[in-house]
Amino acid sequence: MLEIMLVINFMGMILLPIIAGFYVARKLKLSWKLFLAGGLTFIVSQILHIPLVLALTSTFQSWGVIAYALVLGVLAGLFEETARYILFKFILKKSRTWEEGVYIGLGHGGTEAILLGVITALAFINMMAYRYIDLSTVPSIPPEQLELAKQQVEAYWSTPPYLAILGFAERIFTMCLHVALSVMVMYGLVSKKQIWFWLAVLWHTLVDAAAVYLGQNISMVALEGVLGVFAIISLVIVFWMRPKFAAFHAEALTPPDGVEQVIS
Repeated sequence: MLEIMLVINFMGMILLPIIAGFYVARKLKLSWKLFLAGGLTFIVSQILHIPLVLALTSTFQSWGVIAYALVLGVLAGLFEETARYILFKFILKKSRTWEEGVYIGLGHGGTEAILLGVITALAFINMMAYRYIDLSTVPSIPPEQLELAKQQVEAYWSTPPYLAILGFAERIFTMCLHVALSVMVMYGLVSKKQIWFWLAVLWHTLVDAAAVYLGQNISMVALEGVLGVFAIISLVIVFWMRPKFAAFHAEALTPPDGVEQVIS
């Protein structure tokens, strides 16, 4: 049963974004280029983000759990929202609709899910191999780390089946977050109100910081429940902002009173 749940976990992480991407593209009649643009934006945002976090992790952790969680949240918000802003401002200059914001956000979060799914699949393959062999015969495992490796393999295969699928659930929740963040950043450009960029950074910071902090203080199931609530709030934000885009575009198409009189 555990093996089945582990496979569902990484296959879901890989396939769901692809299926959702096809469905949304067809439903909203959008180009796959937008999905790919969102995905590339996520990758580019991590080029500096991940090395910085790895280099400063020991320093961050010495500040305490709350400060550590906040710093990680702020960095994630700043790097990813800035990458989105650059994409919308300088590359996808003509993409200014709610639908495009949603699809680009899906590409951003979906690419993250696919990459994590691939990493999880590789870990599963390794653990399958390690499960049935004598680890002392594996050249890549130093003798001094042999006992630790055995404990890790045993812990992996002792995971309760219901916990094995939590990674898939978390990716669903995170994709909802990224859609909301993309819509918020795009609306900041559409309305020329930069406050929306900073609200996106703030929302991203809050969600990531809460995940880091709570991950060390509550159970995994409870944590995913909290992230599920954040996902629902993110979806509320997404659909609440839809009429804002419509109202702005309608206003942009309405000529001034004087011009309307001349035309009539």
